[in-house]
Amino acid sequence: MKKVLCIALVILLLFSLASCGGESDRIDLTEQTFFYGMTTIQMYPEDYLGKVIAFDCFTYRLVDVEGKEYLCGVRKCSAGYGCKCGKDSVIGFILDYEGAIPEPRNQSADTVEKTWIHLEGSLASEEIENIRIYGYDGDTVNYDRVEFVPFCRFKVSSLKVIEDYSNLNYYVTA
Repeated sequence: MKKVLCIALVILLLFSLASCGGESDRIDLTEQTFFYGMTTIQMYPEDYLGKVIAFDCFTYRLVDVEGKEYLCGVRKCSAGYGCKCGKDSVIGFILDYEGAIPEPRNQSADTVEKTWIHLEGSLASEEIENIRIYGYDGDTVNYDRVEFVPFCRFKVSSLKVIEDYSNLNYYVTA
């Protein structure tokens, strides 16, 4: 029954995200729709070009295997999306913004005490960037195993720091 309900929710979300005209040119990812909405956008970015996307997330600095840094807006999610190491991963966007993006806070800690922001903007392109990162064995980085985490670039048009994030979930699930 739970699986049928999840499938129905995905179909409803896909229909609502993919409908044409008017209000459908804006997508508000909420606590309930963040995971499915984000995975759908990253799987079919060409369907979301030109649409305004708004969501709450925390800042996160991702470093690839060459040492290149990416400042992202993310939420933590269950293992399997991108990360194949069996650990939980993050899902979100690489942020392109002409203003200042607040620095991540408590990045390595499993806590809601993060630098939370509300973003509005749009996809910068339909290209997926597969960021090469080192895998993990338990809590230890395994420098012999490279994995790929997919991210789209997000062109931020509006950024607001969220001071009261008590109603936001650090961890989003399907």
